[in-house]
Amino acid sequence: MTIAIINPNSSHTMTQQMQSSCVNLILHNETQWYECSNSPASIEGHSDGAQAAYHLLEKIRELESSEVPPKAYVIACFDDTGLDAAREITASPVIGIGEAAMHAASFVSQRFVVMTTLERSVSILERNLSHYGLANRSGGVYASGLPVLSLESDQQSYDIVKRAASKVLNEYKGDALVLGCGGMSHWVERLQSGIGVPVLDGVRIAVAFADSFISLKLSTSKVAGYAWPEIKANQN
Repeated sequence: MTIAIINPNSSHTMTQQMQSSCVNLILHNETQWYECSNSPASIEGHSDGAQAAYHLLEKIRELESSEVPPKAYVIACFDDTGLDAAREITASPVIGIGEAAMHAASFVSQRFVVMTTLERSVSILERNLSHYGLANRSGGVYASGLPVLSLESDQQSYDIVKRAASKVLNEYKGDALVLGCGGMSHWVERLQSGIGVPVLDGVRIAVAFADSFISLKLSTSKVAGYAWPEIKANQN
């Protein structure tokens, strides 16, 4: 049985970076990693997200039509790009790294903060927090000012994120930090040691959740909200 982990953007470097952060996970199921080669190189804002969602759904349809489809999917973008649409086109569980990390943070803290990349992503993640029913458990979503692709470099970007995270944790009395981009996943241990609170990476958490959902034999409900898409009259 396999878990398909799909990076909705086209950055192979970021896919490899996220994959390397998961090498020490103890899983019952195999993982396969993908990116969407025709998507934008990074997802920063609504238009990037809309383009990437299309290619993400095409990748899931392709995998669903394979001889042995995946038993679960992980969408490896913190915006949870195309998440609800993806859940309509498969019965396998689909876990978004943003939703997974936010829920996990509520298990280990009273008040978590989310540190993302650019300011343009803040409103998207605030809307997701509200949609997931977690706004009252959060001290807010904050931007580091770093573009997504700059996270592929190390020390300078790390220092900026660490300073920004420490500042907002102190100001808004947060007791856990959620990393608001999959490209930050390789900093979990360093940040947790450096700032002294639980640091949650949605990539690892979502993969672990997907693995557990397979073991629990959970599937996506096909009644009402996530029912299969309707066949239109002009479709074959």
